[in-house]
Amino acid sequence: MLKKFTKVLSLFIILGLVFTLVGCFGTKQTSQSNPPSAPTNSKSIKLGTLITLQPFMVVLKDELAKKGYNVELVLFDANNMPATATKDGNLDGFVHNHLPWIKAFNQQNNSKLEMIQPYLFYYRTAMYSSKYKSIEEFPKGVQIAIPNDPSNIETSLLMLQQLNLITLGEKKEKFYTILDIKDNPKQIKFLETEISTTARSIKDAGAVICPAIRIKQAGIDPNSFLAEDKTTVNFPVGLTIDAKNAQAPWVKDAMDILKSDSMKAKFNELYNGALVLFK
Repeated sequence: MLKKFTKVLSLFIILGLVFTLVGCFGTKQTSQSNPPSAPTNSKSIKLGTLITLQPFMVVLKDELAKKGYNVELVLFDANNMPATATKDGNLDGFVHNHLPWIKAFNQQNNSKLEMIQPYLFYYRTAMYSSKYKSIEEFPKGVQIAIPNDPSNIETSLLMLQQLNLITLGEKKEKFYTILDIKDNPKQIKFLETEISTTARSIKDAGAVICPAIRIKQAGIDPNSFLAEDKTTVNFPVGLTIDAKNAQAPWVKDAMDILKSDSMKAKFNELYNGALVLFK
């Protein structure tokens, strides 16, 4: 009797193991035939800029959306705010400040912002006039309007020196000022203006020196300059990010868009020479 009971119990144990194994194999086959869904390519990113570049950044946003990205554009009204927000991790990237400015910002803030190559464009600075067709026509005592901040005063004076209109002496302060002019054969008179109003002085002054984008905003052809500051090419602007994110997929996708012929054509349509693309 005991022997018979033992055989029956053994049979139940064996059958139980068989059903358990079948169940395991059945579960494994089911999971293989229904793999988990692959992650989508979409990602939310924040990009910053100032109002000058807003139209261009809207185009970039729309193109990134076609690649599955949800882009939020953040518009700033202060020159340093996009860089600060990116350093603090509140932005993924921005397009606004030029490369020397970014390098100085990194030194001053112990940050590691990186402008992705190839660089995109530079801000043109040039001399414009509504009264004269060439520099040679300038009479003695001609009045030239320039922006009144120290950096742009120096830029304007160095440009005039390049054009052989003035000679600068030894720099006494951090930036050249009008007091540093050593020779002024044309007896040029300077009208120092706030940079946002310099272009509008073209109606009163003999000439103005200012960023071409300001001229465009004043309704004047930015390509109608008498002379161009040749040094502005050394101040490239491009997509700037925190260096630790340089290999992020969205950065490559954004740069592919920015380097495309269609995007360059749109850029030139928007800025018409006020901002100059690198080839």
